[in-house]
Amino acid sequence: MTRRIGGAGTGPSPLSRSAGTPPPPPKAAQKNTAATEPSNLREARYESRFEEADTARPKPQAEGAKAGATAGAKAGAGASQDTAKLGADVRKTLDEQLALHPKNSAACKTLNALAASPGFQGMKPADQQKLLRYVGGTNRDLSGPARAALDKKLGTDAYKKADAGKQTAQLQKFLTDQPATPDVVSPQKDAFKDKRLPYTLHGPTKAKDIEFQSGKADAVKYEVEVDGRKIPVYLPKKMDKTSTHSIDEVAKGLAALPKSSRALVKEVLVEGKPNPDDAYWAKEYNDPNFSSYMTAGADGVINVYPSKPKQSQDYLDGTMIHETGHTLSMKTWGSDDSDKRWDGWKAAVKSDGIVPSKYAKASVGEDFGETLQLYQQVKGTSQEAEVRAMMPERFKIIDSLIAGKP
Repeated sequence: MTRRIGGAGTGPSPLSRSAGTPPPPPKAAQKNTAATEPSNLREARYESRFEEADTARPKPQAEGAKAGATAGAKAGAGASQDTAKLGADVRKTLDEQLALHPKNSAACKTLNALAASPGFQGMKPADQQKLLRYVGGTNRDLSGPARAALDKKLGTDAYKKADAGKQTAQLQKFLTDQPATPDVVSPQKDAFKDKRLPYTLHGPTKAKDIEFQSGKADAVKYEVEVDGRKIPVYLPKKMDKTSTHSIDEVAKGLAALPKSSRALVKEVLVEGKPNPDDAYWAKEYNDPNFSSYMTAGADGVINVYPSKPKQSQDYLDGTMIHETGHTLSMKTWGSDDSDKRWDGWKAAVKSDGIVPSKYAKASVGEDFGETLQLYQQVKGTSQEAEVRAMMPERFKIIDSLIAGKP
């Protein structure tokens, strides 16, 4: 998995993998500290992911931007009489979502308008629940933009003048397509600042003939010690500081990883040159501007590539979690997502219905990486419960995989 650099605001199409074995990488990358493994175990190191531009999505309805507590409470005090046909469980969910917005009358108005709509009342109860939880939360990356997009849809003549059946079809398509979903899961500024552990740098020392993706080269070796464990990090002897992450930035990323993720990292290779396989993946993803940012596979080796402009610390921190998701899932279920061991995750994706990002649609492996990153970003925050309610089955699986490992 990688993130493209350049062409702000655009990204690779979320092309799904076929049910068969994924196409092999152009070449088998090598490790420095262990025997080379079959190339198909490293497939995830080549898949694409990028940072999105803020202007590409609907702006979320700001909590309390225009409404006082009294107005918000009045608007969200309860569902209107037009919602009498809703089942008890759906009405309960509606009231729960309304209660999240005591100072946001706009959000309450949108939710009440949705619930009173004949099209909504024609949906299956399970889909009604999913849609309410999707658009009814307070999180800025999923629910906020989704609610803004839904509010716009509800106000169009194409929706208002449609009969109940056609309204239902439009809402079903909205729930299926999730058009306001972010391109990738991205952390907010300083999201990991309070989670970052102290670290110690050991080195530098000289290292010869290190197997970077672009070929063998002499390198500078550091060891980043976090929580009593040392992780080797190799950097090129000559590097462009404007595009290549420094040892301190990489160390901060490792120190910000949850313990369960950091335990999966064997070593980090900071590449001095772009991924030589970018041309292959540009063709594979039908994206002529493709370039890699970070990759990882079952071996626990993370490669970090140059980027212009150099990506932020927050983005590096979050991407490292995503990459360890590839390592975890491939170690657990195998590198081929057609393996039956992946069936449980696939069933959870289908049951939940809500995706963490557009990139998650690329494959079930990318869905796991994106979901793990989102899981760790909201863990212990006020938004954990509402995001968990959107993706309950996947969060349960992750709970079991990292049980006892914070």
